[in-house]
Amino acid sequence: MSLPNNGRNHNHKPIFENNEEDFLAAGLEQAAEYEKNNGVKPTVYTPEKDVDFASPVNRDAVVNPETGTNSQASAYDDLDDYVYRQNKKRHRSHHHHSSSVPSLFRKKRSKHKHRHHHHKHHRRKKRLRKWQKVTLGIICVFLALIILGISTVVYLNNKGGEDLLKGNDTVNLDLPKYADSLSNGQYITYKGVQYKLNENITSILCMGVDKESLKDDNGNIVQVNNNIGAGGHADAIFLVTLDMESGRTTLINISRETMTDIYIYSTTGNFVETQKAQICLAYAYGDGKETSCNNVLLSVQQMFYNIPINSYIALDLQGIGGINDTMGGITVVSPETIGPFTAGETYTLRGSLAQSFVRDRSHEIINGNSLRMERQKIYLQSFANKLIDKTKADLTFPMTLFNSATPYICTNLNASKITNLALSAMRGTYSGEPEIKTIPGKVKQGEQFAEFYINEKKFFELFLDVYYEPVNMQNQ
Repeated sequence: MSLPNNGRNHNHKPIFENNEEDFLAAGLEQAAEYEKNNGVKPTVYTPEKDVDFASPVNRDAVVNPETGTNSQASAYDDLDDYVYRQNKKRHRSHHHHSSSVPSLFRKKRSKHKHRHHHHKHHRRKKRLRKWQKVTLGIICVFLALIILGISTVVYLNNKGGEDLLKGNDTVNLDLPKYADSLSNGQYITYKGVQYKLNENITSILCMGVDKESLKDDNGNIVQVNNNIGAGGHADAIFLVTLDMESGRTTLINISRETMTDIYIYSTTGNFVETQKAQICLAYAYGDGKETSCNNVLLSVQQMFYNIPINSYIALDLQGIGGINDTMGGITVVSPETIGPFTAGETYTLRGSLAQSFVRDRSHEIINGNSLRMERQKIYLQSFANKLIDKTKADLTFPMTLFNSATPYICTNLNASKITNLALSAMRGTYSGEPEIKTIPGKVKQGEQFAEFYINEKKFFELFLDVYYEPVNMQNQ
């Protein structure tokens, strides 16, 4: 007999109407099946009182007066046990086709647990544990910082490129008359060859400042043209040019004794006049920091026909030792015998020895500064090569070097410029060995000091070679 809704109710509770005949028929059928399979009839006790089909049987309420036991409950339990076992067998094949009887015949037992691995609606969603949530949060924050860091680096790189090339597209050069120029110097013709200004070049003025040279033997500051220059002298001056497209790097060595126009200021900072003097003195007319650097930059820019120079860095020579050691030492071959150095010998400079190599000069010969400039050239070439190698190996090294030099430097190189230069070096843009050029000219003995005078035509050709590119060739 198929019971109503049997097999469609997952709780195996068939639905019976309040009908006595249907109910008894179902019970008798189950009793007959019990006898067939077990060989005995189930013990059934029929109470005098009819069963109330409208409510569940209270098994404790029906007691056999002869035995004092609940016979009805026992009979129902026997039948229910049998029905339970049969239903369990059917359930193994598929729980949707199991037979059941009303809860009236069910024996109280522990909940029947069955697992449905093939039904998705029985699966529970896995919840993350607390440590998993924390780990996931940390990873998300870390990824956000990486994305933010990359965005910042990209921004700084682009901004640095703009700052380094600022003014190149609006130049107004003051070139010599023997060079025919067009568009304020964007194009020039010299010896039958037309040249175009290379707008991809940035110029950085580098200065080595010697403050000790301003003091006499008693430690008093020496006056310069009746104006106190406590800032120091720019004893080493290099103009570094970087072609940000081709990667060509040139260091132009400028003699500290170069005679050129410098701007003279009073002790109160007011402009007094322009005077031809050694370019190293331009640094003395300032505060020893920004105004001193800008004063030297103006003189150098004027010397280079008003080419844009947007960046500068000044280093107190007393800081050379510390910077040199951050680099791991610099190996050089001395070009002359002076102090602790012998011509032709190889030295790995460390500490104060590095400072002596770039600072010491002989005051007994007129070309003492020229020989010192040769040592500085050798040192800078070795320094630049090692810096490029270290930057390729570690992008953060320029910042490490910059931080070690901070107490001794004054510069307008900001984070964006440094980021652009560091990334360019890492990409191998400046992988070639830097060229070092020296401004051509002669040293003469002045009234008090040695004076260096530039050979104008040869200097212009040097300028042309660095900052311009030939456009076409014509008959010379």
